[in-house]
Amino acid sequence: MSRRAQVLRVLCHAFALPRPAVGLLLAAIVSGCAGGVDLDRLGTDRSIITNSVVQHTGQQPDTRVSDEAAIRAAVSAWPPDEAPPQTVPWVNANTGSSGAIARLADSRDGPRRCRLFSATRDSFTGSTRYRGKACIGEGGSWTVSELVQG
Repeated sequence: MSRRAQVLRVLCHAFALPRPAVGLLLAAIVSGCAGGVDLDRLGTDRSIITNSVVQHTGQQPDTRVSDEAAIRAAVSAWPPDEAPPQTVPWVNANTGSSGAIARLADSRDGPRRCRLFSATRDSFTGSTRYRGKACIGEGGSWTVSELVQG
């Protein structure tokens, strides 16, 4: 039995079709592959408008500044008359970075009450540790006066 006859027999049994119907089906499939539609005849659709994409320069945006601002904001949110928990989590939704701030000690800077703290920054580029100092400002809220890596 030829290969063509075997294929027709399998298709007839699989789809429960008579042999002439399977033959017409195969002819339609094969002719579609051979002929096709000339897409150039259809023309160009000018109603579709696309936008340009900003060219990638290869430099990643500096998320460190934004993350440090998030750390400062989390420290500044501490109520002045309450001791914060031992660890305060922070998240920067703009960069996807997160971390924790730990209160180390209370101190004084002249007449101002201050808190020394450590913070971590976990980002897509790795982990960074910070040391910082926040003092009560003139408005009665915490102001970060020092934030350094290390």
